[in-house]
Amino acid sequence: MTFDIIGLCRDEPGAEETIEALLVAGPELLVAEQAEDGVTQLHHPDGRPLVVIEDIRLVRVAGEAQRLLGLDAQVEVPHPVWWVECRTRDDDAEAETVARAFIGALVARTGGLSWSNR
Repeated sequence: MTFDIIGLCRDEPGAEETIEALLVAGPELLVAEQAEDGVTQLHHPDGRPLVVIEDIRLVRVAGEAQRLLGLDAQVEVPHPVWWVECRTRDDDAEAETVARAFIGALVARTGGLSWSNR
């Protein structure tokens, strides 16, 4: 299983916001971009993979983020919304902390909210 956390950003996360959020998540972390897969990986300084960050996607259909995540219609999700998804191993507390810090910092800079599967 995996731990998933999604940032639903009001404003498009640009390079500056993304780099600032990566630094909040852990300035010592190594970043490995894998363009062919459309993902970025964050690694522990010892090389152990921690977090996978999917490419940012723009969701243009009103209510689609709520539907995909099973959110109550009363939850206010920006429209359109920039969807930023992180995934970690379910049994790695450090990785979950890094993913939460990254998404939390990104949402703080762009507006919006986050959702996780726990």
